[in-house]
Amino acid sequence: MSFLVQPVYEVVNFPSTVSKWITQSSTDRVELLEENRTLKSEALLLKAKLQKFDAIEQENNRLHSLLESSFKIGEQFISASLINVNQNPNTQHVVIDKGSRFDLYQSQAALNEDGIIGQIIDVRPLTSSIMLITDPNHAIPIEINRTGLRTIATGNGSKNILILPYLPHNADIKTGDLLTTSGLGGVFPKGYPVGVVSKLTPLSGEAFMYAEAETVAKIDSTHEVLLVWSKQQPISLLEGAPAAKPEHITPRAR
Repeated sequence: MSFLVQPVYEVVNFPSTVSKWITQSSTDRVELLEENRTLKSEALLLKAKLQKFDAIEQENNRLHSLLESSFKIGEQFISASLINVNQNPNTQHVVIDKGSRFDLYQSQAALNEDGIIGQIIDVRPLTSSIMLITDPNHAIPIEINRTGLRTIATGNGSKNILILPYLPHNADIKTGDLLTTSGLGGVFPKGYPVGVVSKLTPLSGEAFMYAEAETVAKIDSTHEVLLVWSKQQPISLLEGAPAAKPEHITPRAR
């Protein structure tokens, strides 16, 4: 009787079994979809947080580079962050988040971890404006690091490009030469990297050749800057000799 009744029992219960299986499958599918949505949301949140951590890490790396540069500089400095950038062919200025409250002053030199970027042209209590060395109205006294030849580098409104307008055809200069601040004029302390000669073109009938240099500091990707007081601390050159007594540096106010 068991063998005879069992098939009938299975047939009778088949719709109920199928219904339970469908219901259970639907429930499992809904739960899986909900779990999937939750996991996707959590993954998106974690990715967003990771991006923030990456940004913080990059900022820390930049600040660390600035800090290392400050030790190499041997001069008094203060760091600041860019809060506005105005770069077009006619005006290349940036605004930083520090001003006269930090004793910043007009014509103060500004640089990043790689080299000179410009000088302060306007100081307000909380912010300051910096004219970049690529601005068409800016000129900076420089010298060729290899030979010591002094000249002027001017901006022409192009990103990361400087012009050397006063180089005679017989000047001892070649592509790849490093340009550094000469210290003349009293604005930029001597020895800071400015650019690398990238193009030299003789001009027939002209007294000077056409010369371009690429800025060492990648200005378009700069986020933090150093403002430097131009008075340098004396450094002893003899090992074991007593160091010179440092002078007190009083920042010039506007």
